[in-house]
Amino acid sequence: MIKNCVKVTGLLVLTFFSFFYTEKTVNTIKNQDPLMMEINELKNTYKVDVIESSVSSNSIIPGMIGCEVDVQKSYTNLKRLGSFSSNLLVYKDILPNVLLENSFDKYIIKGNKEKNTVSLIFKVNEDDKIDDVLNILDDKKVKASFFIDGNFIENNVEKIKSMIKDNQEVLNYGFNGKYDEDLMAWNNNFIERINYDNPKWCYIEKEDSNVLDLCSKNKMHTLIPTISIKTNPLKEVRDNIEKGSLIAFNINDTTINELRSVINYINQKGYSIDVVSKHLKEEKLNNCKK
Repeated sequence: MIKNCVKVTGLLVLTFFSFFYTEKTVNTIKNQDPLMMEINELKNTYKVDVIESSVSSNSIIPGMIGCEVDVQKSYTNLKRLGSFSSNLLVYKDILPNVLLENSFDKYIIKGNKEKNTVSLIFKVNEDDKIDDVLNILDDKKVKASFFIDGNFIENNVEKIKSMIKDNQEVLNYGFNGKYDEDLMAWNNNFIERINYDNPKWCYIEKEDSNVLDLCSKNKMHTLIPTISIKTNPLKEVRDNIEKGSLIAFNINDTTINELRSVINYINQKGYSIDVVSKHLKEEKLNNCKK
């Protein structure tokens, strides 16, 4: 019995070391393959560096995804061809260490400056007339984000549908400019039924831990604008705009009168304008393939 156990153990050990050395031999041969050596030599040529999020104790500026060559998968792909071709390289994403999806408890104060974009945000209260703003945006071919009061949404469903169809972004501004725990889900569901997409953003002018906690509980991010326009839209934008800015407007005569000039100035600065969800998206600045 003891002899049999020793034999079995010996065979198992021999089998283990056989597999170990076989795998090691295969890897050694693979690493010495000129094709593998060429992949390793050129892989950094196709790499796009990750940009880490900027994080403080209570705020976050989103990072940007990078990508790099997946050496093993690329080797398998190219081995079938028998020669190197950049078109057959396989890539894998490099994610920032801190992602927005894990940071609902922090205020977002602007987008990543490497994207060279800004967002226009319009706060829509119950009695606001937004047609003039929409006409200007349509004429300038600009898409913006509208944080809309629940009362306005309820009373203007067809207009909201038209805005969404035109790729303007409709978001939750609570009721009467306030977020309420009992009505948060109701308003989100109402927007989702129209938009087929759950709104993921809350808006406040200054830090408010109660709103942050409520929105976080509903898996929504809380924005604080980089620029909150008070009385002179064009001057305030000129004085304060930077890459990544979230620029918030009330809808009034002054905004309507100066909005074209504001958009023209932003374009002259070389910035692109995009809706909040795209502006803040963690994505690759460049495609890995070159």
